[in-house]
Amino acid sequence: MTKRTGMRRGVTLAELIVYTAVTGIAVVFFAKYFTGFAKTAKKAENEMTGSAELRLLMARVENDFYEANQIESVSASSITFRCDITKMPGYQPANDFDADGIVNIKDTDDDNDAAQKFSLPPDQQWRAGYDLEDDDDDNDGRVDVRISIYYSAPEKTVYRALSANEGAWQASKLAAGISSFTLTCYGSKREDLGRNIDLGNDGLPGTGDAGEEDGIISEREIDWVQPPAGHGNRNVRVDSADEYKYITSIAVYAETDANSDGKIDAMLGTEIMPPLLPLKRRR
Repeated sequence: MTKRTGMRRGVTLAELIVYTAVTGIAVVFFAKYFTGFAKTAKKAENEMTGSAELRLLMARVENDFYEANQIESVSASSITFRCDITKMPGYQPANDFDADGIVNIKDTDDDNDAAQKFSLPPDQQWRAGYDLEDDDDDNDGRVDVRISIYYSAPEKTVYRALSANEGAWQASKLAAGISSFTLTCYGSKREDLGRNIDLGNDGLPGTGDAGEEDGIISEREIDWVQPPAGHGNRNVRVDSADEYKYITSIAVYAETDANSDGKIDAMLGTEIMPPLLPLKRRR
């Protein structure tokens, strides 16, 4: 009788159980690894995207804030201010509006009405003067340019709106996916208006309360210090023309949370000192 050789032995039940257990452990391990890797990669992507969005937002906000020459209103999530006619859509810097031989962008008085300023009633003097103080460079009797930066929390979007010659506001998105956007205004002790109001939270001298003589002119002090030292009205917000005059800088802070998990993906803040605010106020 011939003996068979080379026959393979079948897999036993015990071996099959061991193989299955080892494979299961390996699958669980690699699944956890790849899940963790995917989460880490997504987190890094959210942080990168959020940081890029915030940098672009800050650049756009700064571009407008540096041109602000008079604040009209401000809150924790919005600000409206006047700008020179150079921010007007369609402004032509190489033209010569008043035909005096000096192109607009180099002309300190685009409409040649500086001499008329003090012949106007005080409440109308904004319509004439050199460009820095003249809010009506095209002589139509209306404010040339007003810009508003504001945040819509439900939409998680920061908007920019512009009104030309007091016409309808034209809004556009500055940034989307913004989970938090805050504006904080400050005064300055280097300015005549701010020099005497570093009096802390109670707005009174010599009490030694928090914020007194700390070198920072806060919104609280602008609003809380009353005449004769200041012009605050104590209504817990900066909201009057006299109070706006104290503002010399605006701090902007924003956050992103791309997946809405309540955790901040990126944050960025900056403080901007519009150079034309104090210059216009002094004229």
